[in-house]
Amino acid sequence: MALAMNVRTGKTVNVPDHYIGHEILGKDLEVLDGAEAQAAPKKENKKKTKYVPEALDGDGDGLVQDGTEWERPVGTETEELPAPEIDIESNEENN
Repeated sequence: MALAMNVRTGKTVNVPDHYIGHEILGKDLEVLDGAEAQAAPKKENKKKTKYVPEALDGDGDGLVQDGTEWERPVGTETEELPAPEIDIESNEENN
């Protein structure tokens, strides 16, 4: 990714390298010398799903329930804790 300035708007933008010098995509872009931009870190998005004790490793990577809060190595089990009971009237958890 290249750091460039849009000469029409004056805004600094982060663009793919192939935009620079392109007849259309890079038309109003001016490269900022020596500047190298970095991509923002990606958010970790875990899928919401139920715990499956007998989950299978479908892709052979050694993990079951990939990409979920229950992701774990094959052959291990995680204890699923029951949700706490909540007394709506007092707004308190009962264990």
